[in-house]
Amino acid sequence: MSMYFGDVSLCYTNSLAMALDSFGFDVRPEYLEALMVMGNGASIMKDDPRHPLVFFDNGEPDVSISNCLGILGFAWEEFFVEEPVADLAEVRDRLTCMLEKGPVVAGPLDMGLLTYNPNYQGLGGVDHFVCVLGLDGGRVHLHDPAGFPYMSIDFDDFAKAWQAQAISYRRGSFSMWGGFTRVREPEGEEVYREVSSIMRKRYEAGEAGVIRSYAEAIRHNGMSPQQKGIHQYFSFRLAAARSLYAARFLADHDAERAQIKERIASLFGQAHLHNLTEDNLALADTLGRIAELDDRFRELCILRG
Repeated sequence: MSMYFGDVSLCYTNSLAMALDSFGFDVRPEYLEALMVMGNGASIMKDDPRHPLVFFDNGEPDVSISNCLGILGFAWEEFFVEEPVADLAEVRDRLTCMLEKGPVVAGPLDMGLLTYNPNYQGLGGVDHFVCVLGLDGGRVHLHDPAGFPYMSIDFDDFAKAWQAQAISYRRGSFSMWGGFTRVREPEGEEVYREVSSIMRKRYEAGEAGVIRSYAEAIRHNGMSPQQKGIHQYFSFRLAAARSLYAARFLADHDAERAQIKERIASLFGQAHLHNLTEDNLALADTLGRIAELDDRFRELCILRG
């Protein structure tokens, strides 16, 4: 298995890895990503009969961060607000208190409101996570895993992004995690069982057949500009990396599932190339093969979870 390390949109995982490192815990991002259990199945983000929008995951980053920390035996502080608040004093005070212990993971944020990113105006509604390092003089200091270390932004501007009003999956506004302590160190087999359990639950709660239906929609209707753009810059390469990291994690515990995920990773790489050349029939065929493998992976997850 040839591993990939490079530019891929795993902002929540990289932010958590940075925060844990500051607390003295060296956990590799690709391992954290496998424990997030984000890259299985698919979910419909826009239910258009001709040009639906599909993301190749069946989990949510904010819930997955908490799951991952629990699996690894951490205790931590966590905060979010279910309804938007006009007075940000409580949020600021809570962030300040958490930062006294070390860096804090914050998100989801709306990337379209993070003005230090030169492309922010074209990123409205895109979810994001960062590692907050400090708060002083009314400015938030942070590492942004999208390629912006040591950024700073006015707290009020940061709070607008942090409300995440345009992020559909958010459980609330101003979500943050900090104060990490290791209370136990589970053995590898225990970690595997916990991950397998989450895989099973997410497949059971999710919708089956999404990838196959998506392949047929592309076969008959082609691709919209929105579909092409999202797959070109985001979803196929992210799905490939997630599948590869899951394969690496599973290799020590379940060779069959690991082999399936590695094959899926390779096929997502092919899907990216088909999208670039606008070969919709080849793309539909490749997604159909991914659907077959994911169906088998789903069966095994439900059986072994």
